[in-house]
Amino acid sequence: MTSNEPFHSATLLEQHCETHSVVSGFWNVETIQTYFETVNEVAVPLVKSRSPIYALVDFSGFLPQDRETGDAIRDHLLMSQKFGLKRVAILGASPLAKLQYKRLSEGIDVDFFDEKSDALTWLRANR
Repeated sequence: MTSNEPFHSATLLEQHCETHSVVSGFWNVETIQTYFETVNEVAVPLVKSRSPIYALVDFSGFLPQDRETGDAIRDHLLMSQKFGLKRVAILGASPLAKLQYKRLSEGIDVDFFDEKSDALTWLRANR
């Protein structure tokens, strides 16, 4: 069973220009900012070097969010593109989370995967 408690973590794989993060639970517009701040901080070396940014996000425990939080996610994705975000691979999203994320990420190169190896293959293709 999935917990509603918000959780996140993020790491940088600088050699691949990738941020890898886990985000789960139910967020609100204020608490989601902590996740954005963590991901932004992790990506600083890529932004400073003007490298492209590729993201792998584990949504295994991520719940569909309310509209206001969804709008904040969309705004963060749009801003991230300005700093070099090129492609996002989402791992393990529920059908409802997929539908919501597809709507929020319109215009961004995003795909959904059940296996991490498939997500990484797609994320690293055609660079």
